[in-house]
Amino acid sequence: MTTNDIAVLAQSLTQADPTEAAKIWTNVAGNRTLAISVHNLLTHQQRIDLAEKLTRAEKGDISKGNNINNLV
Repeated sequence: MTTNDIAVLAQSLTQADPTEAAKIWTNVAGNRTLAISVHNLLTHQQRIDLAEKLTRAEKGDISKGNNINNLV
């Protein structure tokens, strides 16, 4: 996978809704090296936003307000 492909994955995660982000991240997380590379491209705020999306997707809840700071 190229650096550009990894950047596209990171961008897709930031733009995806919670359900789609969870699907993307599940696939990415299957490859530890890829997951680290994608994670490193995300800003701190993007990591927080992703964690919130994943939490909402897991709970099936679209509300904000989950405390996920320990996941970042």
